[in-house]
Amino acid sequence: MRMNYLILSEKKMYSTAIKMMLDDLKKNNKIYEIFSDLKADLFNSKANIVVIGPNSLQNPYEICQEITRSFPLTAVLLLLNSEDIDYKKGMYSGAVDVLDIESDEQEVIDSLKKAETVVTLKIDADIDEDEKNNAKIITVCSTKGGVGKTTLSVNMAVAFNKHNLKVVVIDLDLQFGDAALLFDQQPTHTIYDWVKRSYENGDKSYQSFVTKDKFGIDILAAPALPEFAELITGEHITYLLEKMKKDYDVIIVDTPAAFVETSLVALESSDVILLIASLDLPTLKNGKLAIETLNLLGLKEKIYVILNRDSEMAGMTRSLVEEVLEMKIFGRIPSDYHTVISSINKGEPFVDMATRTPIAKAVMKISDQLLQEGQEEVEVNRKAKKKNKLFFFQRNKK
Repeated sequence: MRMNYLILSEKKMYSTAIKMMLDDLKKNNKIYEIFSDLKADLFNSKANIVVIGPNSLQNPYEICQEITRSFPLTAVLLLLNSEDIDYKKGMYSGAVDVLDIESDEQEVIDSLKKAETVVTLKIDADIDEDEKNNAKIITVCSTKGGVGKTTLSVNMAVAFNKHNLKVVVIDLDLQFGDAALLFDQQPTHTIYDWVKRSYENGDKSYQSFVTKDKFGIDILAAPALPEFAELITGEHITYLLEKMKKDYDVIIVDTPAAFVETSLVALESSDVILLIASLDLPTLKNGKLAIETLNLLGLKEKIYVILNRDSEMAGMTRSLVEEVLEMKIFGRIPSDYHTVISSINKGEPFVDMATRTPIAKAVMKISDQLLQEGQEEVEVNRKAKKKNKLFFFQRNKK
């Protein structure tokens, strides 16, 4: 990993001596006399080690503290006159080491190696954290009501939960959402309560407003009264999704049968959009319009068509569905009225209640396919990050 050494000292005698040592070690380096100039370069690069030499006009410990707080992926080494050394201040300011400017060269080199190790560990941890805290957002949608959006959302949540993933369901059918009901839950708090009692008061934390079901799935329920729906805005949903991405593996968003502001925000933030289709002309017509609308928004690549209530029907075939929608069917869920109604009435998702039924197996298969695609995507992103990181360091060699 190619490191950038940034030398800060108003005394040219010292900064030049440090630079000569780094040149001999073939380290990429640059001298600064003013902290503001160095700070500007820190904003535009990573893998930096700042070496702060003797300064009379600037407090080296204060500068060190500001750098370590504002640029956590940077390591700072203090090389000071013996009378200016205060190891306690150095520790509190976040310096990797504090050395006398007259120290033996090998001692300085050892401290530089320590600083390089610290930066490498920080960057690797930062990349791992980015990958870890990046929940997949799956939004279930259709522009026609009664096609099974909520039923699929709830059962998909349980399917992902069976893979030991931390899952939350957000009910964005803000007027008539009943996702909590399908989990047999009667929530005491809803998304409306979060907005009024937390978001608008500046706290903005959502954790105490989610309902947990027996599977350990979190549910952020729709408002108790339809008139509260208009008080939830796209701004609230944007904030909520960004925060939840850090706390969950999968976020499932159930939406109303209309493209309103809140559902559009969810769709734009999604990694996957599950568009529900069925073998009837009104649903296909609305599905076609939905795809055209999402295409205009640049979201068509995220769409996965799910054919619900798949069964033999005169004059309607799966190939006709694909022809009308101009998209391939990603997953098929067979028609099973008895199992679905029994599941809803009991408040027990059929993926858990009736695991051996074809309908439960179909939902599990869809979740497995999405997980497999997600893992492949993570691997591609990891390789891309590595490639970009190498490109960055190669660029800095020039």
